[in-house]
Amino acid sequence: MALTSSSSASVSTPDTEAEGATPGPPAGGGANRRRGTGFERAMRLVWVAAILALVGYPIAQVFGQSFIADDGGLTLENYGLLGSEPRLMEGVFNSLWIAVGTVFGSLLLGLPVAWLAVRTDMPFRRFFRGSAVLTFAAPSFIAALGWVLLLGPRNGMLNTALMSLFGLEEAPFDIFTPWGIIFVLSLFLYPLVFLPVSAALDGIDPALEQAAASLGASRARVLRTVTFPVILPSLIAGSILVFVSAAVIFGPVAILGAPTGFQTIPTVLLSLMQFPPRIEAAAVISVPILVIIAVLLILQRKLLGGKKFTVIGGKPGRQDVTHLGGARFLALGFCSLVVLLSLVLPFGVLLVTSFREALGRPLGWDNFTLTGNYEAVFSRPLIAAAMGNSFVLALGGTVLALAVALLASWLVHRTKARSNAAIIGAMAAPLAFPGAVLGIGLIIAYAGQPFGLGGTLTILLIAYAGSALPLTFAYVHAGMGQIGAEVEEASRSLGASWARTWRRITVPLLRPSLLAAGMLNFVLLFRELEMSVFLYTGANPTVATVLYNLASESLYQRVGALSVVILLINIVVTVIAMRLLDRKPGTSTRRSRRSPSVALNTPPEEAA
Repeated sequence: MALTSSSSASVSTPDTEAEGATPGPPAGGGANRRRGTGFERAMRLVWVAAILALVGYPIAQVFGQSFIADDGGLTLENYGLLGSEPRLMEGVFNSLWIAVGTVFGSLLLGLPVAWLAVRTDMPFRRFFRGSAVLTFAAPSFIAALGWVLLLGPRNGMLNTALMSLFGLEEAPFDIFTPWGIIFVLSLFLYPLVFLPVSAALDGIDPALEQAAASLGASRARVLRTVTFPVILPSLIAGSILVFVSAAVIFGPVAILGAPTGFQTIPTVLLSLMQFPPRIEAAAVISVPILVIIAVLLILQRKLLGGKKFTVIGGKPGRQDVTHLGGARFLALGFCSLVVLLSLVLPFGVLLVTSFREALGRPLGWDNFTLTGNYEAVFSRPLIAAAMGNSFVLALGGTVLALAVALLASWLVHRTKARSNAAIIGAMAAPLAFPGAVLGIGLIIAYAGQPFGLGGTLTILLIAYAGSALPLTFAYVHAGMGQIGAEVEEASRSLGASWARTWRRITVPLLRPSLLAAGMLNFVLLFRELEMSVFLYTGANPTVATVLYNLASESLYQRVGALSVVILLINIVVTVIAMRLLDRKPGTSTRRSRRSPSVALNTPPEEAA
């Protein structure tokens, strides 16, 4: 009866009255559903148009183009290219085994570092947790450039030092191999395992492990029968994310695989888009990526869908810390080695290179220049234009994504339509579409007529905004969920308009979430390469495409100088964003520093 009554009342509400009065949730329980007001329907249509323009239409074009024949009719013959052109299937298989190898490498690094940093008395645990986050501030293709300078077979600094030290005639390591790609990707992607696993370890109710131990279970048995099953969902989710990321990543594979002709799906896609472009072949090879991702998501659902992993029944107690004894320093050495390989060495060598006059000469004061390479970089009009384009695109893409995410969050939290569940899925959908595939889709959708956006900043802006939707929505959605609808309703009941309520109430309360999401997106978009390299036509360069071209021309001193500038920008913005993430909506900085919320990502004993 209550459902019928609520629905009837809503349907009979005039649109004009609804727009001016109450667009908030209807009376009744959360399970009630009704037709939205005119204002809600208008906002829903705006959101649908935005999500179709940014993601839906380009991806649909990728699928559609794979069935288009040369004469414009429908055909399945395009899929025959997978069998007739060996390099297409070779790219698929190379992507798969690079992804599998990177998953194993990331597990070998991320799992032990997470356990050591969260559950042991190893020194400097907070430092190692923070260093994993900082890895995200460092673009993977820049890390690959650093390892080229270290382990290049001819002039790699580390190879040269080892050859001199041990009297070797040949370089002991060659980074230009598939194993080199797996090595670099594992160092860059291990935080995708580390972060969810460390969060799961933080959330385990210590009573579970203490109960097992009190019944006589050994430490190893507790780990195997209690701890590991609880962190299994996070482990599987992180591994799948690593697999997908490694299979579709472009920059490191293009840099490390190019000298030997090793290609994966994204690099094959780029070669297919060179003149003359083969759109149908690019569309065909994009489909296996989407199929692989869909299979993985189904597999994850099958593995975890029927199991319960509830571990927190109340306030978690103080977790036991494993005392490592003399092994503390062995653990410290292992974690330090991970930080050394993932951050210090690759980015340190780029910093050193940015002050060298020539790569072929030994290090020394006669081969030192303080500002020469930086002046050479920023005196070029192309790089100045690229910096400006990247700044505008990162800022514009962030603002556009925030606007769409705000609208989606409002629809989900403040309306009761049956389609709200689809909004959440649609906002996360770009995660399933790699940058290379989304770039191909944008070219098919918007580069030609009637839009004619090929090579323009507008098509790059669409790409950046679409790729930023999942992360932006995650933060805005969470922030909106912390704000009760009654706060807005009180403002509306006092006569404030919907716009004034948003400006004076909702947006200020959401400010920490908006700023954090905006800054993290800015960092990711400012160094974006995957889509930029596909959409770049010679005009409107970005810093990532300029850096990629400098590396292709072996101008590594300038690469080092530009990389240092990008890293500094990324690190500063990331640190600010992470501090904002520790704040709750509506709290001041001073209060948040004293608030328990600071300890959300901190072990209890450290927070105390």
